[in-house]
Amino acid sequence: MEYKIRDELEIVKRLTGIDDESRIEVNEIGWTSRAYIIDGGKIVFKFPRNAKFREECKNEVTALDLIKEQKFNLQVPILNCAAEDGSYFGFYGVEGVPLRGVICGLTEQQKIDIGTQLGEFLRQLHGIKNYGDIKTQTLEEQTLEYQNWYRKDRGLLTEFFTETELIKIDDFFTHEVPECMSGTGELVFCHGDLDYNNTLIDGENRVGIIDFGDAGLYDKSQDFRGMEDEILLAAMLKAYGGEEVISKTAAEATGKMIDVLNLIYCIENNYVDGVDNIQNCLEQVKSKML
Repeated sequence: MEYKIRDELEIVKRLTGIDDESRIEVNEIGWTSRAYIIDGGKIVFKFPRNAKFREECKNEVTALDLIKEQKFNLQVPILNCAAEDGSYFGFYGVEGVPLRGVICGLTEQQKIDIGTQLGEFLRQLHGIKNYGDIKTQTLEEQTLEYQNWYRKDRGLLTEFFTETELIKIDDFFTHEVPECMSGTGELVFCHGDLDYNNTLIDGENRVGIIDFGDAGLYDKSQDFRGMEDEILLAAMLKAYGGEEVISKTAAEATGKMIDVLNLIYCIENNYVDGVDNIQNCLEQVKSKML
């Protein structure tokens, strides 16, 4: 692995003209790609972890190319370059800290301000047309994908839960997940993975959105599912237009589902450090589901 990182670093240094590696942070926590973050996020390069994930990188390039002409009310990455074979791409990044790490300390008004920015952004994003060849997935297809993922990797959880606890999680994926995956039935261009990790906040509560790797056509409820905080979600929906896009129950259940899948991913990759680590994810699942 070390030799691969060294090769990727050399590509980044060549394309940016930056030789000082202290300015380049290697971020390994991405599920499908490795990121090289320059000067705190001013420039970012992504490399798929293997050939299997090149299609996702190509999908993100397509999405970034699609949104680059939009004048959003918040910050988004701006595509700068991309390898024709999908082996890497670079963009001007978004500076800030993940909402996940600061949301518990925000005031009600700060949550409303952030939610309003997000709702206005989504109203514009969901209105984009002429999206060309982009990922498309219905709610039914998503439900099946999540259930299959859980069932395939359930064995990884046996070390961390009793059989009684696992049966409770089984029941959740069998019964509650299909019920929570309900929406408007209208497929629109979505970010696809909008959550507390991919929402950045700067020192003045200005919002930035990162990681468009899952962008595509989804039910419009998709981009509201990763925001569990009631105040923030209510502000998002109000700014979006006030229509019934997703219920509180569906948002909460989606959050539980994501917590379990995050835990599985952390176990697979033996993540013991950082915000997203096995212990933190385990505590999240137990506090919300058990």
